[in-house]
Amino acid sequence: MDELQNRTAVVTGAASGMGLAFAEAFLAEGMSVVLADVEAAVLEETGERLSRQFGSERVFAVHADVADSASVVALRDDALERYGIVNVVCNNAGVGGVRGPVGTL
Repeated sequence: MDELQNRTAVVTGAASGMGLAFAEAFLAEGMSVVLADVEAAVLEETGERLSRQFGSERVFAVHADVADSASVVALRDDALERYGIVNVVCNNAGVGGVRGPVGTL
């Protein structure tokens, strides 16, 4: 899809599972991807592998915890500093057991 070429995505929960699948699909379409995950060791390994496969300029791993608003703000700031714009946000990471309106979490 040409409209994804040279765009940027942020994917939470990106170190494994569906988040990793989203990140790999975005990279395969020519996007740069900010990988975010709370599991630092797995995130580092995943980031290194994807950097070798797709190029280090297109992969940026950021340790982030979506349950912590300061961590999410730092993720946003890191993504914008690295790429200047974010075109897609894939909020795949989940916080189990939390209930309430999305805006209050």
